Amino acid sequence: MAVPPLPSYTKPHATGLQRVQHLRGLGLVVLRPNVAAKKIDAIGYERLRIYLLSRRDHSLPNKPFLPGVTYKDILSIYECDAKLRDACFFAVGQFEIHFRNSVSERLSQNHGSHPYSDVGAFKDSKAQLKCLQTFSSIYLSSKDGRAKHYRDTYGHPFLPPIWRMKEFLTFGKMSFIFKDLSKNIRDDVAADFGVSATDVFTNWIDCLVDLRNICAHHDRLFNRSLQKQPGRLRSPAPGVPLVATPKQKLKAILECLDYMMNHRGSPVKAVDMARKIISKYPKVSLAEAGY
Repeated sequence: MAVPPLPSYTKPHATGLQRVQHLRGLGLVVLRPNVAAKKIDAIGYERLRIYLLSRRDHSLPNKPFLPGVTYKDILSIYECDAKLRDACFFAVGQFEIHFRNSVSERLSQNHGSHPYSDVGAFKDSKAQLKCLQTFSSIYLSSKDGRAKHYRDTYGHPFLPPIWRMKEFLTFGKMSFIFKDLSKNIRDDVAADFGVSATDVFTNWIDCLVDLRNICAHHDRLFNRSLQKQPGRLRSPAPGVPLVATPKQKLKAILECLDYMMNHRGSPVKAVDMARKIISKYPKVSLAEAGY
C-alpha cells in the first residue's frame, strides 16, 4: 500500500507584532505588545517557542495558554535558562582545564615531553597515528602565539611539548584523544578525579562535552532530557556519595562534576550554584530545570 505524501510547509513569514497578536489570541497576557514584539524580533520566536509551549494547555483545542500566564512569565523562564547555561558553562570549563592538564601531566611523566612518537602512550599503532594526525592538524592551524613561537624557534621535534600542545586542544578534541591513550594513562587520569572505573569516567567526559556544547551554542537546558547520560559509580570515594538522580536530568551530570572536582581539590559546587539560580525564578519549577 502506497504511503501518502507528506504535506508541504505553507506557514508564511510573520513579524514580531503578528506573533504577539497570535499569542494574545491564545490567551497570553501581554501588557506591552510593542515591547514584546521588539523582543521577539531581536531573539527570534523559535527560541522562545519551547518556553511558550510549556505554559499552554495541551489537552484543549488550539492549546490555549494556562489562565493568567503573562509574557513576562515567559521571559522569566527564558532568563533563568540563560543563567543556568552560563553557570554550567563556567563549571564545565573549570573541569576541562583540570582534565587537559591531568592528561598532559600523566603523558609527560610516563612518556616524556614528546610522547607522540612512543607507541606505548597509545592503545596501539593505529590509535597513535590517528592522534598524531589530530595533534599535527591542530598545531599547524593554531594561531595561538605560543604555537607560532615554537614553530619559529625549534626545528625538531616537529610538535611542541605535550604541556604546551594541550593548550591548543578543545575539550572535545582532548576527549577523543583520551580514548586512544593507553589503558595505564587512562586509568591514572581517571584516578586523579577519584573515579576507579575508567569506562565510567570516559562516559562522564562525554556527558560533560555534550553539556558544554549545549551551553556554548545557546541551546536550551529547560525541560530537557539529556541525550548523553552518566553511568553510575558503584564505589565512590568515602564521604562523597552520589545522589540517585534520574540520569537524563541536568542535576545528575552536575553531581558527577562536583564529585570529580571535589576529589581534585577544586570544588565548583555546580549543584548548589544551579539550585540557587533556579530559586530566584519562582515561575520555574525544579523539575523543569532538571532537578
